[in-house]
Amino acid sequence: MLPPGYEAWSLGTGGSVARSDVAAAVRAALESHGTLYAWAGAQSDRVTFAGRGEAYGVRLGGVPAVVRHARRGGYVIAPLLGDRFLGTPRFFRELRWSQRLSDAGILTPRVLAGAWQRTGPVHRADVATGRVDGSDLATLFFAATPPQGEHRRAILVAVARLVRRMHDAGIVHPDLQLRNVLVSGASAAYLLDVDTCRLTSGEGAARRNLRRFRRSWSKWNRERGERLTAGDWCAFEAAYAAARPA
Repeated sequence: MLPPGYEAWSLGTGGSVARSDVAAAVRAALESHGTLYAWAGAQSDRVTFAGRGEAYGVRLGGVPAVVRHARRGGYVIAPLLGDRFLGTPRFFRELRWSQRLSDAGILTPRVLAGAWQRTGPVHRADVATGRVDGSDLATLFFAATPPQGEHRRAILVAVARLVRRMHDAGIVHPDLQLRNVLVSGASAAYLLDVDTCRLTSGEGAARRNLRRFRRSWSKWNRERGERLTAGDWCAFEAAYAAARPA
């Protein structure tokens, strides 16, 4: 089942799904370059983002978008399967979670389109999401000039409120880490890579999710130098506690 405003069509041994306002542009991209990712990489005005493989910032039918190719993570599976997946393309799950999170008042880039091609039992896929101007927490805090003072506090408060809202909605993000939270402007925090989200119940799951987030802070500090302080974590925890519904 697709959310309202999306359409789907077959494409050789695969298919595509797109929001109606960008569907024509997606069809044209696939016809001209075979894959959405190849099309995005060929755009002269693209912006390249580093991550698990490069992602491209482009305009898709006039809509600012980020196009990425689905790649596996992990030290064991990734070298073996790379960009090959079994079953239903993961962007369908990302599409559903994007809608669910939005309905719960949790900011996350909206899925614009996805396309896949099958070869035997496996498939390769691309996905386009709405582009949000901003930086993830790792980029912000480990840059040459990280935010300071009131701006720094505002970011920590925005992130804490985002995580609190997610937990209060009965949702956890198993890969809650600095790269998966993006801050736009002074105080708008967005959740990224949401296809791994899952429903849960009880405060134990929320506490474990917070510990996962803290481990990400510690890992970046070990690898890049102590940028996130004990005071930063205290400010985050205080804002998280204060955001609890009455």
